[in-house]
Amino acid sequence: MLQVPQFPLFTWLSFLFILVICWKRSKAKGQIHKLPPGPWKLPLIGNLHQLVFSLPHRSLRDLANKHGPIMQLQLGEVLAIIISSPKVAEEVLKTHDAAFANRPSVLASEIVCYDSSIVFAPYGDYWRQMRKICVLELLSSKRVQSFKTIREEEVWNLIESISLSQGLPINLSEKIFTTSYCITSRAAFGKKCKYEQEFLSLIKKSFNLSGGFDVPDLFPSLKFLSFLTGMRPALEKLHKKLDKILDEIINEHKMKRSTTISASKHEPTGGDHDDIVDVLLKLQEMSDLEFDITSNQIKAVTQVCK
Repeated sequence: MLQVPQFPLFTWLSFLFILVICWKRSKAKGQIHKLPPGPWKLPLIGNLHQLVFSLPHRSLRDLANKHGPIMQLQLGEVLAIIISSPKVAEEVLKTHDAAFANRPSVLASEIVCYDSSIVFAPYGDYWRQMRKICVLELLSSKRVQSFKTIREEEVWNLIESISLSQGLPINLSEKIFTTSYCITSRAAFGKKCKYEQEFLSLIKKSFNLSGGFDVPDLFPSLKFLSFLTGMRPALEKLHKKLDKILDEIINEHKMKRSTTISASKHEPTGGDHDDIVDVLLKLQEMSDLEFDITSNQIKAVTQVCK
């Protein structure tokens, strides 16, 4: 749902005045491209009123039934083209993949993921290199198979936990989420993380903050909104805690690697039992990559794996 804080009347009036100016400027520029049909819009907010006061996925379904498989929605300053046809979606994702590869800038990704998220990175050399690393080094069949024991152990722990409840009510969603987290955490970090509970809590908070329709992302030209809504301070506070934990994890891996260094350290791939952080650190040491991998990028990729 749209997160709207309580502000004094004067603040809201000033905010609306700025929005009116921005809206008039955008209208004055006119439309360069012919756009698909869409529902009627309100000034300033566009079609937000048709999404935020009900379940968005059902609203999108109803709008698509009325306006067709390709329609436009105006979400504040952001123009969105909605595809609801499998055939058209396939054409967008395969035939014209390069034209639609970019993702909109999201405040949560910019702050929490060091502005280096693979998901939201602009299409280009960096994105291609990180995608290649993920496909060949992190998500290859051999690498996924090497984590088989971890998956089996954590699923067994889940089954055992359910059996020990002895018929008492349990939160199955919470248990499945925890199991998924433990599997990805051990695959990323190599072992049970001593910061596991704190890290899990921070990841959940980041999901809550980055989910839904957030005012700063819908009006990207109005940078001050992220401060007025409290979104930026909250994300920066969460980011500092996550960054501290990830720094300690990476430093532990570096110390472990310094004591077990061998002649094979410059090979593109490590042993079958290397975790994701180990693989990324080895790639960081290589000199034949198109771009050097920074520690912040390692932390960003690790968070995506989470």
